[in-house]
Amino acid sequence: MDITVIVTTWGHPSWAGMASRVAIPSIVGQDAMLYHHHEPDTPSAGAARNRAVEIADPQDWICFVDADDKLAPDFIDVMNRRLDELEHVVETLVAPALQLGNRPPETYEGRDIVDGINPCPIGTLIHRDMFEQAGQFWGERAWEDWSLFRRAVLAGADIAFESDAVYIAADSPNGRNRNIRQPQQLRRSILQSHAEWMSK
Repeated sequence: MDITVIVTTWGHPSWAGMASRVAIPSIVGQDAMLYHHHEPDTPSAGAARNRAVEIADPQDWICFVDADDKLAPDFIDVMNRRLDELEHVVETLVAPALQLGNRPPETYEGRDIVDGINPCPIGTLIHRDMFEQAGQFWGERAWEDWSLFRRAVLAGADIAFESDAVYIAADSPNGRNRNIRQPQQLRRSILQSHAEWMSK
């Protein structure tokens, strides 16, 4: 199975520098194709990531990594072994364990993505076909990863959890998803947009 790791940065060029210092070194040397794309002017994180997918044009599996996050050294090897075990690969999301800062890694099997609690870190593997079927990233001001993975589940995807593959996320109190104005309003907006999408 081919895995393409996409590191997307947008806005100020300092984010591209962050990617070169943090995310990219954690991926180099692993058995995956690596693509970094910087969008200086874009309306949303989702738009930047969609553009990166369009340019890189992966044909199989995609793993998105934020600039200030890392993949554990054996992440790709573990994921490749898991992919070899799956029967319905295109219809499966493979969610890694999430390590926030220095906390122990944890998987979130008990969370119900449909009800609105995201069990899937941004580094969850999604097949290109499912990425397209789910409508790619949308332009939400935050939680665009939950929106994408939830739509994939609504479109028929299952979630497989892989606790031995660890996505290491920066535990920043100033993170974009940590400082959301009117989160309940955003949640209702996403759920409503999904309902409208499903009705079509």
